[in-house]
Amino acid sequence: MSTEETNSEGMHPEYATEGTVIEPQSSVETDESAQLEPQQELEPSADSWQASDTTDNDRLMAALAYASQVVIPILVPAVMLMAEESKARPFQKYHARQSLGFLGLAAAYEILAALVFCGLTAITGGCLGCVLWLIFFVPVVPALYYAYRAYQGLYFRIPFVTDMMIQNKWLEVPEK
Repeated sequence: MSTEETNSEGMHPEYATEGTVIEPQSSVETDESAQLEPQQELEPSADSWQASDTTDNDRLMAALAYASQVVIPILVPAVMLMAEESKARPFQKYHARQSLGFLGLAAAYEILAALVFCGLTAITGGCLGCVLWLIFFVPVVPALYYAYRAYQGLYFRIPFVTDMMIQNKWLEVPEK
């Protein structure tokens, strides 16, 4: 038995009796530079900026506006836009409207994906149909990403959607 495996009284730790204090022996010294640094929060980019006065409820409802597009589209954003409490909250109103614009883009994508799926499945005799069904899940990824960004308390622009909605005066961009 080596000395590293014994306690201060010369006993192996497994055979120590009650009342025997076993002091841990450490042969590895800790290095302060090896300690992990805390993770930094998501930094706003040029197309996003931090909201100034959001509550936890605002962030949760904004995130649900995007995340619900995966399961029950239009329901949560529509309820948010009809509820008096949500109408008064600019953060919720912005994300509810923008998520409806994203839903329109996702619906147009799904129609195009259905045409591609049917066409390529027919051309290949059904062989590509085994793999191409995955293209219908592509809008799920940005929906969950946008839900995450909204939950971080950020206003952001969705490419093409936000600009089109602003031009048609369907969406008002709050000040940065």
